[in-house]
Amino acid sequence: MQQTEKIIQSLHSIVKWGKVGSIFLYISGGFAILIGFWLVLPAALGVFLIMMGIHVQKSVKAAEQLIQAPDTPYEDLLEQYAKMMKMQTLFAISSIAAVILSFIAIVLMLILGGLAILQEIPYDVQQYEGEYEQELGDFY
Repeated sequence: MQQTEKIIQSLHSIVKWGKVGSIFLYISGGFAILIGFWLVLPAALGVFLIMMGIHVQKSVKAAEQLIQAPDTPYEDLLEQYAKMMKMQTLFAISSIAAVILSFIAIVLMLILGGLAILQEIPYDVQQYEGEYEQELGDFY
């Protein structure tokens, strides 16, 4: 495949932004694992991010190879891109699952918290009126 000026610019862009992007994917994946190390889902999200960073880094190497040797086939670049897209799809599915589970957990906490508060509220107010008057005494 003959490389046009547009293809060369795109390859340079892949190299430049791929290096920066992979570093941020590694950092954010590490943070996700460290922050959520005791939970399975945040750690899994961090693993997906690190795996995406690895595939982006391999795409960068393939793009650099294409810049240096234009006769090199594009299969390696496209293969790494396809793997990164798979990781990104799994990451998106896991993120949606995490949001849904978090929403369910928040709703359950609100319901259970509301039930706990309702358990503490006295239903028969007249039963307690005499007790408060005895405690206050002649305060007024």
